[in-house]
Amino acid sequence: MKRRSFLRGLALAPTIPTAFNLGMLAQRAQAAGLNYQNVQFSAPAVMPQIINIFLYGGASELAGNLTNIADINANSMNSYTSAFGGGIIQARGAGNVSDANNGNNPQLTPYGFWAGAGGLYMEDLIASGDLSVYRTLHKRKSPTRSHRESIFMSQKGALDVEAAPGLGTRLALMLYTHRNAVNSSLLADGTPVGNFDQGLLGLPLPFVSFEGPTTAFARDPSMSTPIPLREMTLNTNFDNPYSRNNGLVTDANANTRLDNLVAQMQGDSRYNTRFQAGINGFIARRTMAELVGDLTVARDAPLPDVGIGDADADEDGVLTYPNTAFANQVKAAVTLAIENPSSLYISVGTPGLGGWDDHNNAVDSYRARMTQLFAALRVAMKHIRHADGNTPGGLNRSTDNIIINVWGDFGRLVNLNNSMGWDHANNQNLYTLGGAGVRPGGASALGKVIGQTRRVGNSGTNNQYTEPTSSSYEAEPMAVASSLYRYFGAQNPSVMTADPEFNPNGDQPLNEQLSGISAPFA
Repeated sequence: MKRRSFLRGLALAPTIPTAFNLGMLAQRAQAAGLNYQNVQFSAPAVMPQIINIFLYGGASELAGNLTNIADINANSMNSYTSAFGGGIIQARGAGNVSDANNGNNPQLTPYGFWAGAGGLYMEDLIASGDLSVYRTLHKRKSPTRSHRESIFMSQKGALDVEAAPGLGTRLALMLYTHRNAVNSSLLADGTPVGNFDQGLLGLPLPFVSFEGPTTAFARDPSMSTPIPLREMTLNTNFDNPYSRNNGLVTDANANTRLDNLVAQMQGDSRYNTRFQAGINGFIARRTMAELVGDLTVARDAPLPDVGIGDADADEDGVLTYPNTAFANQVKAAVTLAIENPSSLYISVGTPGLGGWDDHNNAVDSYRARMTQLFAALRVAMKHIRHADGNTPGGLNRSTDNIIINVWGDFGRLVNLNNSMGWDHANNQNLYTLGGAGVRPGGASALGKVIGQTRRVGNSGTNNQYTEPTSSSYEAEPMAVASSLYRYFGAQNPSVMTADPEFNPNGDQPLNEQLSGISAPFA
């Protein structure tokens, strides 16, 4: 890749390249080649587990931030009160919380979430200490509003969208480079990483995608990812990708005989050196097949008993996910994280909810999508909490190392356009849940709202947006990736998002120890 970039640069130069041109070309090639040895690394005591849910198309910030809605409505080229009803600018209060009490159905929750677009679920998650909302994830370094570049920036944690590897790949290579230190870390069930035959390389299913190929696992052109650390795609049924039973084997005893042969070779010095790689592959296949079998058992097992009367329980008090395609994928990702503490990074899309590119007809679809999203997340956090070994009936592990991040390409304009939707903009929300055991600040990192915004733009035009107030905290979208690397041990995680041409200083992780704002509509 470096050689190809260099030759292309020479071919396009009208004259022999100057020293400056060559220097720029060399610098450009270096951008892709992060030296992971430059990461100041301190292995975490307990390995985190991250579930990244990406909202492709860029979701509007309004579900999580109606704090400016009165000003927005007064200046929008189309009226929010006409499109969504007068309740869109009204705060919920005593005697003012439902259609029965107020025909306008007030929509501003205490924190200024949109009640009918998942906001009631967000309030519950804030109150339970499971969720924090960052309202000012704002693109300033490269404020492009195109989908491709914006997706790549978020899913690669880099401004070099062409050459940089995905954040999942970069995380894998950081851990691999510092694997001797990583071997001393514990998984959430108390098992040292180094207890496995090959340490980090022996972990089953460390990197998993439930969305198929994703930019988050884009390859590093300057360093090959070891095969055991490359992503594996699973589906919500946990169909066994390692099964030999593909319909072509008609001998019922073939698998048993093959396993016996591998065991014999493993104990025979004539084979266990020459064919060690093959033997290890068979052992890995068997281990993975057993794990996937355990996952299917967990898939079909009843969820925890959370008590009769719980909003997310059936009539017997058993926790129940909503019956949607997206909720099924969230359930599968959470089940994998709980049942397999060595699944370190799990990528999830939003199947069944549709895209988030709401240029039109947002009135019809956006609220339902956000409600489905957060209905599933509220159940997910109860699932995680009740599986904790410190909870009656929990498993033999802690689950306070599991983090769920939800964000997308970019934000959207807050003006309601003539197609009853919103066009692209640069400010968005990050919803981050769980993981009190591995976040800086612990539990105090959760249960709060960070960042304040103001409306910007000329009245009546289709170019109104929010931006952070002058006194507000804000962060670049790449801060999400930088935070991810910090959870896993990077002490200088900005070097993981840096490149010499586009972003020499990289981006700092989120400041998770800030105090949240007070609830403005309480």
